[in-house]
Amino acid sequence: MFKKTTLFIASTLVMASSVFAASPFDVSIWERYAEGLGWSIVAALGFSIGVAIALKVFDWFSSDIEEWEEIKKGNWAVAMIFVAMIVMIGILVHKVI
Repeated sequence: MFKKTTLFIASTLVMASSVFAASPFDVSIWERYAEGLGWSIVAALGFSIGVAIALKVFDWFSSDIEEWEEIKKGNWAVAMIFVAMIVMIGILVHKVI
């Protein structure tokens, strides 16, 4: 018990020291904003590319049905499959980025 607790505390201290190693005042606020903007652009590009690839692969695998025509006709089942796929790709891209 003591050994596990000691290892837990030591690993927590190592993680905390790596987080607080650099002072938050070493970088200006504008550089932080630019970094955040850059990461949001990367996330948007990754999401859009991931969704486009996933929809294309889904279209290849389901050659028996025209999904977009079914959605235009008001078929909610096909639309919900697309929505679920887009949400799952978003979760995967979020975890990767």
